[in-house]
Amino acid sequence: MNSLGRYEILKEIGRGAMGVVYLGRDPKIERPVALKCLQDSLFEGQEEVRFQQEMLALGRLVHPGIVTIFDAGEDSESGHAYIVMEYVEGSSLAGLMREGHAFTVEQIRRIGIQICYALDFAHSRGVIHRDIKPGNILLSTDLMSVKVTDFGIARLDTGGSTQTHQLLGTPQYMSPEQCDNQPIDGRSDLFSVGAMLYELLTGEKPFSGASLAAIMNHVLTRTPPAVKSVVPAIPDRLSDVVMKALQKAPSARFSSGKEMAEALTASAGEERTVVVSSPQQPASLAPPSPVENRSEKKRTPSHFWSGVLVLLILGALWGGWSFLRMNAKTTATAQIGTVDLSSDPPGAEIRVDGQIKGFTPLRIPLSAGSHELTATKAGHHPLEATVNVPNGEKVPLELKLEKEEVTP
Repeated sequence: MNSLGRYEILKEIGRGAMGVVYLGRDPKIERPVALKCLQDSLFEGQEEVRFQQEMLALGRLVHPGIVTIFDAGEDSESGHAYIVMEYVEGSSLAGLMREGHAFTVEQIRRIGIQICYALDFAHSRGVIHRDIKPGNILLSTDLMSVKVTDFGIARLDTGGSTQTHQLLGTPQYMSPEQCDNQPIDGRSDLFSVGAMLYELLTGEKPFSGASLAAIMNHVLTRTPPAVKSVVPAIPDRLSDVVMKALQKAPSARFSSGKEMAEALTASAGEERTVVVSSPQQPASLAPPSPVENRSEKKRTPSHFWSGVLVLLILGALWGGWSFLRMNAKTTATAQIGTVDLSSDPPGAEIRVDGQIKGFTPLRIPLSAGSHELTATKAGHHPLEATVNVPNGEKVPLELKLEKEEVTP
């Protein structure tokens, strides 16, 4: 496929539960654009309604912190529905985190403030995002500007008629009311922001587990340790803001994105600069060089040190060879884990980091670390999750796919 409507497709730049995103070009005004094309397997029945809702939701959101929609349509040749959005140069927050980028506390605070103001605008227009996560946050190359993207599962707040019983979102960042299929409002998005900030500040997800069910249970029942207790260098007031956003009861959280943004702003003080290192690149300090006291140094014959040096070199060579010999086999497999996937109903298509892996039930060998998983099946809501694969371990995942509601 080389085009969608009048827009030229240059390359694929991302995939999600709702579709594929391409870098494109508008030939009329020579402008780069992002083209989002809904997956054929999903564009059925009520999914067409969802896609129209997405376009309507995005069209109402014109804000510096939200990716702008330019156009929408259906390709006459392929029949694919698509939307045309501004192309943001930079990286997703998820990509930077996977690369082990270390953020300063000030950068994290600034990211949180901009997200909160963008969500406050969306909420004031009756739109709840419902899937705030690092993959849906885009950062400019200099990390100064933030844009929220992918309102693909947003629902218009129509005064209580919002379809709240649908399980949509990414479990590690979902609010308790989302996990429990309860009615939600903008405070649910703020919980997700709190979960992201917690991970950025501590290097740990606030809620984890061996399966999606376990993660959701932790969201519902467990309170993570305070940010300050995990990383003592984090300022008290910033830790308090994040923990307030993670309160189980919506009434105990911030009432609006604006209120949370103002609290984040007020948390800035005269604290020293703190760099939060990612788990992939832990901070380390080199030991100080010893100071030689020449007045007390005893002279030792040079031939003695020459002999010692030879012995050390021989020992190092022998030890290094033995180490490589013993670990040659284990090194190749130490960084690999296995994910055992099952779904109800079975036969869900599984993508990991945008690549099709097959259909459930499925066993997938994956490199150790964090991976983005998407499960889709016609007639059911898509499900996205972040999967953490430990070295040499097996991770069982049980996926419960919710049926689409069919309106008579």
